[in-house]
Order: sequence, then C-alpha cells, then structure tokens
Amino acid sequence: MNSSKKIMNKQNNEKDNNVSSNVSAAKGNKRLSGGGVSDVKKIIIGAVCVIIVLVLCIGVGIQQFQPKVVLTINNTKLTMDDLMYPIYERESAYLPYDEMYQMYTGKSIWDNNYMGSDRNVDSSLATNSAGLKQEIIDAETEYQILYSEAKKAGYKLSADDKKEVQKEVSKALKGLSFTQKLRLNISKSKLTKRFEKRKLADNYKNDQTKELDKTVDEKAAIKDITKKDYREYKVQCYAYSTSATDSNGKAEKLSDSKLAKLEKELKALYEKSADAKDFKKLLEDDSKSDIDFSDTSFTEKDGWSMVTDKKLLKQIKEMKNNEISDIIKDEKSGHVLFVKMINNNSQDSYKDACDSAIQTAQNEAYDKWYQGVLENYKVSETTDVWDDVKIGTVTTDIVTAADLEKMNQDSSDATSGK
Repeated sequence: MNSSKKIMNKQNNEKDNNVSSNVSAAKGNKRLSGGGVSDVKKIIIGAVCVIIVLVLCIGVGIQQFQPKVVLTINNTKLTMDDLMYPIYERESAYLPYDEMYQMYTGKSIWDNNYMGSDRNVDSSLATNSAGLKQEIIDAETEYQILYSEAKKAGYKLSADDKKEVQKEVSKALKGLSFTQKLRLNISKSKLTKRFEKRKLADNYKNDQTKELDKTVDEKAAIKDITKKDYREYKVQCYAYSTSATDSNGKAEKLSDSKLAKLEKELKALYEKSADAKDFKKLLEDDSKSDIDFSDTSFTEKDGWSMVTDKKLLKQIKEMKNNEISDIIKDEKSGHVLFVKMINNNSQDSYKDACDSAIQTAQNEAYDKWYQGVLENYKVSETTDVWDDVKIGTVTTDIVTAADLEKMNQDSSDATSGK
C-alpha cells in the first residue's frame, strides 16, 4: 500500500516537472517570437524602401529614355522619334550631292546657302543645314494644323487616296534594312499613319489654294513686267576664256602659246560651221578640248555675261535667226567666241516672269490666310532639344551616301527590267 502510494507520488511529481518544463519552453518561445517580429518589421521596411527607390529609378530611367518632345501644337506633341522621318527625307535628298559640292565649292552641301522651298527662310543668310531645320518645323506645324482643320471640315480620304498612300509607303521603305528602319523609327504602320495625315492636309490645302487663287489680281501682279525687258535671245556658241582661275581663286591670263592654240582651234570650228548640218556637233570630242559649247539665252533686261561689251552685244542682238556671227573678241568679259542666233525674239522669259509674279501673289494670298488660321493654335518649340539637332548629321550614318546610291541603282534596274 505504502509502496503503491510512493509510486503514485513519484509519477505525480514527474508529471508536474514535465508541465513546468513545457511552461518554461513556451515562455522561452514567446520571448523568441517577440524578437522575430521586430526583425520581420525591419526586413519589410527595408524591402519597401528598396521598392520605392527602384520605382523612382525606373521612373527617372523611363523619363530619360522617353522620346523628347520637340514641337507642341495645341495638345499634339511631336517628339524626336516623330521627326526622324522628315529629317531623313531632307538628308537623303541632299546627301548624294555632298561630295560634288565639296569638290566644287570647298564646302559641304549643308554649309552652302539654303536650297529648300520654305518661304520663311532667307536663303542668302541661312546655311542649308539651318534652313532645312527650320523648314522641318514649319512643315510639320503646317501639316498638323491643316490636318486638324481638314478633320473639322469633315474631310476624309478616298479609296484612291489610300492606295496612293500605300504606294508612297512602299517606295519610302524600299531598300531599307530592318536595322535602318528601327533606327529611323519607321515602319509600314507608322508611315501609313504619317502619309495619310499628310494626304488629308494636302487635299484641304489644295482646295483652299484654289479658292484663294481666284482672289488674286493677275493684271496687277504683272503690271511692271514688259515684253521689251524680257525679250529673250536664244543662242548657241563656241567659246574659250583668255584666263584661268588659279588655286587661290584668282584669274590668271593664259600663256601666249596656249592662246594661240585655242585661237587656231576655234577658227577651225568656225570654218566648219558654215556647212555643218548640226551646229551643236562641231566638236568631235569636247572632253579633249578647252573650247566650250553653250546652248543658252539672255534677255534685253539682264544682258549676257559672255559678251559684256555693249557694242558687240548690240551686233549679236541684230542677227537674224540661224545667222552665224564672225569670231568675236570681248576684252571686257575675257571671252572669244562665235555665235549662232536660234531665236531673236522668244517670249519664253516674259511668260516665265509673268507666271512667277502671279505665283508670288498667290503665295502671298495663301500665307496671309494661313497666318490667320495659325493664330488659333498654340505652337511651342522645345529649343533645348531642337537646338542640339544639326541637319546633315542625324541620319547620314544610318543611311549613307553609298546606301542611297545602291537603292537608286536597284530601283533603276527594277524599272528597266534588269
């Protein structure tokens, strides 16, 4: 009995000890858990901070790599990506002639005077690079405004318009590699959108121009142009200059022996001219001769640079059609020549002068109308972006002169069926 009691007491004591141990363990775990929560909070806060920093960095990065806005017209924003194609259009049009211009003028085609068609650019003051840069801004502004006006007026492209656009898109993309298209930021869909926009703007402009042309007083435009001033003399001649330009651009008189040789050659041609069936073909090989053939003309108003002596020029003006002059030596101009009169009373220059004057008046009427429309739009240019752009350097390394030559050759071969 006592033994049983002792055994039971012993078991109860062991149970109490186990419970006590479990309670202690639980208390220990509770303290550990309290420390863990604190660490987790720190980890979460740290992670949140990292995420915030990453988001900010990504945001800044996206901002940095987003296309930069160059031109804003009301709510429409045009970025550098949008302007890559119009830049490429101009650069690819002039680049093939750059080498020739450097050879003959000593300057690149971009540094020569402006050669474009923007009436807002003074070609005598602006370089071709600067002028084309302004031309792009003016043209893109005009397209956007006329497109908006066309949409307001309910203009839509016809099926034929859309077919024409697709032909233009195919032509623009032909010959360009995937990488070149990527770098120029162009694709079939992007160019289709751009050309359709242009087409709609052009349709609207053409309609407005037709109406504006009717308002022009053509008689007033040509009132100062006379048939007497613009009487044109069409002539053909063989000539040589008595001087040559040296490496410094200065005129140097030719040696006596050289002049004697040229005089003899010109005299031989003159003797052949009387019986020649074709006056233009007296020179058998003009590449081997210093005698130059010219098929040219001059007007009463402007005179002729080949013959500046008034007495000699008067003699030429009095020639009958198909008459051939004697050999003429003009000491003032430094030319020796003989002339065949082709037409001593052409009206072509007069007609051209009248057409030009009327066209100028029509352009002025359009410009006045467009300026009125422009006043209804808010146009702003981001100069800190556009100022860094230099036309002649943007796409010329993407599509080089050699690339353009190959594309042109491939196009010619395709046309001729080679």
